[in-house]
Amino acid sequence: MRRRTQMSKKARTAAQSRADRAAAAVVEQEAAERRRRLLTIGGVLVVIVAVVAGGFWLQSSRDTTGQPATPPGESSEHGLVLGDASAPHTVVIYEDFLCPFCGDLERAADEGLTAAVEEGRARVEYRPVVFLERFGSYSLEAANAFGAVLDTSGPEVAKEFHDRLFEEQPAESGPFPETSWFTELAVEAGADEAEVAPLIEDGAFVQWAENATEAASQSGVVGTPTVLLDDEPVEGATIDEMVDNLMAGLE
Repeated sequence: MRRRTQMSKKARTAAQSRADRAAAAVVEQEAAERRRRLLTIGGVLVVIVAVVAGGFWLQSSRDTTGQPATPPGESSEHGLVLGDASAPHTVVIYEDFLCPFCGDLERAADEGLTAAVEEGRARVEYRPVVFLERFGSYSLEAANAFGAVLDTSGPEVAKEFHDRLFEEQPAESGPFPETSWFTELAVEAGADEAEVAPLIEDGAFVQWAENATEAASQSGVVGTPTVLLDDEPVEGATIDEMVDNLMAGLE
C-alpha cells in the first residue's frame, strides 16, 4: 500500500477544521472512557470495551451544514441496504472503515449475514460513520468513496467495495494510501473508473458521510461497531460474542 502524498482538498479541509474544533473534547472524552466501562444508551446498558486501545470509538463534534449528495437505488439516506423489505428481521451496522474491530466484525459476521439476506430472513443496512478523524482523513475519504461507488455502481458493487475496504484496512496509525487508491479499489470491485473517479477525487460524498455520522450520534450511537437487531442493540463483551448473539437472533 503506497504512502499518501496527497488527498482531496475538500476532505483535507473538512478533516482539519473538525480536528481543530474537537481536539480538546476528544482528550476529555477518552480520559472519561478509561474510567468507565458502562454506558447507558437510550435506557439500554451496554458494555464498551477499551475505547483508546481500539475497540469502540467515540466521535467528536462535526459540521453537518450543506446539502449532501445522496446515493440513489438500493440505499437508505445514510447507507447501503441489502435484502427484502418484508424480511422478518432488520440489522443495522454502524461502522468506521478504519476501526479494526469493525474489520473483525465484518470477517466474523459476513457469511452469516449474507445467508440471512439470501434466505429472506433479514434486511441488512451498512451505515458508514466517521469517528476516527484524530488519526487523519482516511475514515472520511473511505466513507466518501463508498458513497461514490454506491451512487455510480449500485448495491452489489458497493458491497464488494465495502468488503475490500476491510480486507485492505490500514492500521490506525497508517501509513495511509493516496486518494487515487480508493478509485483503484473501486474499479477492482466493479465500478466504472470514468464515473467514480471524479466523485472520489472531488469529495462529492464528504457531506453525506458527515451527515450520516451526525444522524448516528443523534440516534445514540457513540462508538463502532454498533449493531442493531430489530432496533435493539446487540451486546457482547467481544466481537465473537456479539456475532453469536446476532446470529442467534436471526434464527
